[in-house]
Formats: sequence, C-alpha cells, structure tokens
Amino acid sequence: MDSEKNSSGIPLYTRKNRKGLSSYAWLGFVLVALVASATVLQQCYSPDRAIAGRLGKAGAAAAQPKCPSVGIHRPETYDTYKKTLDKIMNDEGFRNESVSKMQHAVRIDTSSFDDLPLDVGSNLPLFEHFDVFLDSLRKDFPLFHEHTELHKVNHHGLVYIWQGSDESLKPLLLMAHQDVVPISEDSLAKWEHGPFSGDYDGKYLYGRGSGDCKNLLISHFEAVEELIKAGFKPKRTVVFSYGFDEEILGPRNKNAEFIEELYGAKSMYAVMDEGGVSMMEISGTTMAVVGTGEKGYLDVSLSIQKKGGHSSVPQDHTAIGMMGSLIVEIENDKFPTYFVEKNPTFYQYVCLAEHAVDIDPLLKQDILNSQIDEQANANVREFMNRDRFTSYAIKSTQALDVIHGGVKYNALPEFVELVVNSRVAVEESVTFAFKKFLKDAETIARQYNIGLSAQFPYSNGTEVVILPATDVGIMTVKPITILEPSPVTAANDMHWKIFAGTARHVYEELAYPDRFNNSDEQVVVTPGLGTGNTDTKLYWNLTDHIYRYRPGVLPSVNGNSHGINEYIEFDSHLQCIAFIFEYIQSVDEIQD
Repeated sequence: MDSEKNSSGIPLYTRKNRKGLSSYAWLGFVLVALVASATVLQQCYSPDRAIAGRLGKAGAAAAQPKCPSVGIHRPETYDTYKKTLDKIMNDEGFRNESVSKMQHAVRIDTSSFDDLPLDVGSNLPLFEHFDVFLDSLRKDFPLFHEHTELHKVNHHGLVYIWQGSDESLKPLLLMAHQDVVPISEDSLAKWEHGPFSGDYDGKYLYGRGSGDCKNLLISHFEAVEELIKAGFKPKRTVVFSYGFDEEILGPRNKNAEFIEELYGAKSMYAVMDEGGVSMMEISGTTMAVVGTGEKGYLDVSLSIQKKGGHSSVPQDHTAIGMMGSLIVEIENDKFPTYFVEKNPTFYQYVCLAEHAVDIDPLLKQDILNSQIDEQANANVREFMNRDRFTSYAIKSTQALDVIHGGVKYNALPEFVELVVNSRVAVEESVTFAFKKFLKDAETIARQYNIGLSAQFPYSNGTEVVILPATDVGIMTVKPITILEPSPVTAANDMHWKIFAGTARHVYEELAYPDRFNNSDEQVVVTPGLGTGNTDTKLYWNLTDHIYRYRPGVLPSVNGNSHGINEYIEFDSHLQCIAFIFEYIQSVDEIQD
C-alpha cells in the first residue's frame, strides 16, 4: 500500500509511517569524495495522532533543550569601519579587483595527487606549482606580506603571523588550504568553462578551487589588506595557516606542529577553517550551520589467504567466493543510530524545531522530547535514518571502496583483499567500529571454517581470534588509517556568541538588509557535524574552539566542489571577506 501523503506528495510524519527526510537532507562538508545535499523539510501534519505528548506540559518544558541561537554581534569599531564594509559588499570597483585576484588564484593548478611522495624535500619539482601560487599571492597582496611574517613549513606549508600588540591574548588562527582536487582528463569535455579558466560572467566565477577553498584563503588576504588600509592595528595576534595537501588527507602538513612549538598547547583563541554549509533554506527558515565537530575516520583491510591451484579443479568456495559472503555480511550489518546532545546535529534539529515555520508539529514535539522520552528519540532516529544523507549524521558509515584478488583466469586466487572506509560517529570510537568489522569477519570465518587474526587499532602485534581448524585458509583484519572523532566545540559561550553573531550581522544587515531588517525573520546559526575531515584534525591540541564554516550564499557542494564545473557565486566571496573583516575586529576587543 502506498504511504499516506500530503498535497505535495510528501510522506506524512506519523507513528505508523515515517518516510525519510525526503524533503530535507543534512549537508555535511566534503573531504576527498564525500558529497551530501540539502532540500526543504515541509510541514506534514497527520491528524490521526494527538499532539499531546506523553509527559505533562511542565515536565516536558523543563527538560526540553534550547537552540543555542544568539543575537546579532557587531564589533565596537563598526561605525569606524562601516564605509570599508560598504565598499567590500557594494562597490563595483572593489568587486572587479576581487574578481581579478580570485582569477589569478584559480588559474594556477595546485592539484594534489594521491601518489605524491611524503618526502617533499627530496621531490621538490613535484611541488613547484605551490611556488607559483605563493608568487601570485605576493604580487596580489603586497600589504599583507609587508605587515605579516611568513614561515614556510615543510617547504610549502604557509604560516603567516600578523603580530598583535598584546602578547597576553591568545592568537586567532584562520585556516584554508592551497591545494585542489585534480581534474580527470575524461571529464574535460564536460566542463562548460575551463577547469582553470577563472571565467567570470558577472555573477559566478568558475574553476577548480573557486569553492574549495581558494576563495576562503583569498578572503583572508583581502580582509586583512582592507583592515590595514583602514588603519586597524591588532591587539590580538592573528595566525594564518595554509596546508598544501588537504585533499590527500594532509600527511605532509606540519603547520600545526610548528605553531604549537612556537606558542604551546591550547594557545590559540579559536580556529576557523572551511566548512560545507553556508546559508540555506530549511523548512521555511534560513539557517547557517557551523561545523563544531567532525566524525572519525577508519580504513580497514579485510583479507583472505588460502591455497590456490588450477581452476579446473576448484574448491567449493574460493577466496573470492568467501569474500563475497563477507561483503554481504558487512553491508547487512548496520551501525546503530544515535540522537544525543553530544552530537552537534542534535542542536541543529533543536533549532529547526524551534524556528522552522513548516515543520510537522509531531516531529517538533519528538525532537524536543527526545532526551527524556525513549519513544520520541526512536521516532526521530527512524525518521532521519530513512534518508541516506540525514542518516550519515547519526551513525557510523561503511563504504566498501576497494577490492582486488586473483591474477589469472585459470588459476585459483590465493589472496583477496577488501578495504572498507568508515566515518565514525562522534558517539563511538575507532575501536568500536573496528570491532564491528571484526565481528562480521568472525561470522564468515566460522561459516567456512577458516582461521582469523586481527591487528587491533593502537596495537603493534597481531592477535589470533580463531585458530584455523584446517589449512583451508586464514582471514586477517587490520586498520590502515585511523582518526578518532573530533572534540566538539561548545555552543554556549562567548566564543560562539561572537562567531555566530558575526554571521548574523553579515547576512542580515550587510548582505540582505531589505529582507531581514523589516521583518521578524532571522538567520538561525546552529552547530552541525562534519561527515568528512578537514585539516583541523591536526589542530585539536591548539584550542578547544574550532569552527568549520565558510560564509557565503550556497553550500560548497552546491557549487560542484570536487566535481565538474565547480563555481562560486561571487556574492559568497564578498560575504566571506566581510565576515573575516569583522570577526578579526570582534575577537580583538575581548579578553580571553
């Protein structure tokens, strides 16, 4: 039977039938090839369930969480530099100059390839395009380079220090990365503008890196130059850090180590890096989602080794056949789901429940009661888990990405390996995820009566899990790459108030004053979860306040980041400059 639907064809949110967030999808930001998208969640009220909750009104109200929304924040120096902000946002001459600088950056191919050697110093010709990029930065931003001190780390990592007058204040750390995702030769014909053309049509600027994330890097330089021109002199030191291999997981990036050696652990006021969600319409509400946490990362190898031989006399189950059974077992064994306050996604949904105009009142009640009512929690998790994108935010994922085995058509395979990538939920750990895959492997090993050994995360040795009863074969499970889920940045302190409040000011009073100034509508700035990882994974030891956010009109994935025809709506770039211009001033005015 077809599910009950509203007039728009969207499934109703009911106890009996809750289809996925078919009209709202959580958008995480992108690392390597992970992509997500967001749409609008409509109000779908079902009259067959009473709105009254299972708890008394007083008890429910006392226990319901609150959206960490904040008021608009302007720096005290706003009036002093208001003309400069107006120039950034509205002056056609400034816009054209900014376009030219972005074009220069995009036209330099700074692709990072997976097979680049780890030893940069012995392979400098392979990285020389970053020298070209630095030369371009020096040419386009002479004031920035005149007023900052550049430290080159591991040859091509860039750390700039804009020294403040008060060394008792913790420095602010602003980040981006220089490198971009390579272009597939097979895709060139599908690019409407050349991938490194930097073409500009008056509204959009095209090319690789325009959205991920040369625009963020260039906005730092432009904002600082405008501050210098306006006579601003920082009390709080500002550090700028730019890696050159973020798109290949950042193993050559030594910038964080350098900064920690220079300033010490927990020495930064806050870190701001790229993020995938800028500003979007969700259920009739304008929201900006700041990444205050990231999922963990695990690559795990599962291999089967057994006797080979001539394929004319095969065993009943070859290593490839056994691996096929393991693949089915892994994919059918799903990770559990969570909807808890530890996960920033929780507060994103709380904000949605409090502010969304079109949200189903039943869903709103379940979200707000989810921490005191097990059934409400289960309802929300089921609702989110029905949609592929929203489910990513509330559970660990598993992607079977690489498999190889066998060498000849008429020879039985002696070795088969599967590599699974898991993005680990913030409620779990790398070890938890690893043990799930080990459990799957044990099921298949016992089914085929083969041995099983495992190298656990953080262990140097191999542990025998099942002794092989015969010489049929042995399965081995071991981690390749591990990264625990990140610490989660608080969204209830002055750091958050300034960051989120600055975003509201840029959007509501500078970018879209006609829309927001004369209405009750506001931009709701919420915490969110990154389903991928940025270079911030290297900076956890420097601060407890990490914000993964790139101001702008569209989420970066909507601009085809990592894909064909990458572009940025240029208003996004100007908004980013304005945000950095104001954020530096605002954190300069407070004590730690």
